[in-house]
Amino acid sequence: MPLPGPAQDPEPVRRRERGLRRVGATTRLTAIAATGAALLLGTGYAHALPGISALASRAVEHSDTGEHPQPSTGAPVPTTQPAQTTTGAS
Repeated sequence: MPLPGPAQDPEPVRRRERGLRRVGATTRLTAIAATGAALLLGTGYAHALPGISALASRAVEHSDTGEHPQPSTGAPVPTTQPAQTTTGAS
């Protein structure tokens, strides 16, 4: 007398395989949607915040040409405030 189980009834195996395919497809779609949403939010913030959009466009230009961005050549401006010291004592 044969034992009942997956060897005799392939339906549970098929259901499991269908479920795994569905979960895999859902996971891929979720990852794609999350990546797209992150790109959209990043683009929106870059355009909404002043100065960020220009920095982002310069970075894209440099990455396209293979150049590395150069630091600004402006010298630091000295301040007239006295130096702050702390002793660490409380």
